[in-house]
Amino acid sequence: MSFQDLDINQTEWELVWNEIYKTQGEVQHDVLTTVLTAAELFKREHVKKVLDLGCGTGRHSVFLAQNGFDVTATDISEEGIEVTIQKAIKSGFEISTACHDMRAIPFEDETFDAILCIWVSGHGNYEDMKKHADEMLRVLKTGGIIFADYQSKADEHYGKGIEIEKDTFIYNMPGEEKIPHHYSDRQELQKIYNDRLLDVRPFTYIYSGENGIKGKIEALVAICKKTRSSTPQ
Repeated sequence: MSFQDLDINQTEWELVWNEIYKTQGEVQHDVLTTVLTAAELFKREHVKKVLDLGCGTGRHSVFLAQNGFDVTATDISEEGIEVTIQKAIKSGFEISTACHDMRAIPFEDETFDAILCIWVSGHGNYEDMKKHADEMLRVLKTGGIIFADYQSKADEHYGKGIEIEKDTFIYNMPGEEKIPHHYSDRQELQKIYNDRLLDVRPFTYIYSGENGIKGKIEALVAICKKTRSSTPQ
């Protein structure tokens, strides 16, 4: 099976994610350790304007706003954006929002000082991931920071389900069966970011899913600082 052969409902991610948020609600509430690390890095780099790309239901967007950043929260799901807006209002913070595909970010070049992209970048196939990285570099200011994570080939879900392309699977993640998941290694991430990565480090997420069942994700955390030569052509 190829990526192009998938049923349309399996490729219209906004419909899938809207359904996930409607049926599952906000299943994750705590701020992830990686986001705490990202916020510390952003402060050291004197970051002001942050894009929370793939914000989901906004838990990290609100956290960043509470820590003094000017936050723009975006996601492919209208349902997720609506929850984020209400959460920001309830928390008393102003957060800009937009609904869009991560492969086509609707902002001008060099808009943001930093981009946070957590639990998002592995969705799709390799070409999707490359488009996504190029778009992040485009809207990031020169000298700005990308802090993103990717699903690692060391993860227990790698190789499960249906392989639709090399290292890309569907029906291998509970609750996200119709979403393609691509798995990476350090060499691939270096290629994606044109060898401009500052750091790539393995990280293990332990989380509670539906009905309190514990889950684990093996990830690679990538930190990139944009230079003139790393700007997509």
